[in-house]
Amino acid sequence: MEIKILNKIENPLMNRTEITAEISHVGATTPKRTEVRKLISAQLGAEENLTVIQKIEPTFGNKSKLQVTIYKDLKQLEKIEPKYILGREKGQKLKPGKKEEAKK
Repeated sequence: MEIKILNKIENPLMNRTEITAEISHVGATTPKRTEVRKLISAQLGAEENLTVIQKIEPTFGNKSKLQVTIYKDLKQLEKIEPKYILGREKGQKLKPGKKEEAKK
């Protein structure tokens, strides 16, 4: 799998970097969030626990478009990101507006 950075925006107000990228996955299914997080963190030299995959959008062919946010510190990440997005990063299936049943 190969990741190509399409757009990289520094957002000092939110203390994060917003990235739009494209991942090529020839002959394979759309990659899982954990795989993408490891690849993009390694490519950009960021910490995995500060990297959030906002969206993986499959496009026609063997490519997917990514929206990724890399935070500078964990406190800011927890303050800004919705809990259901953070749950996706951990493999939980929480939907917006639902009570947190996964903690039971």
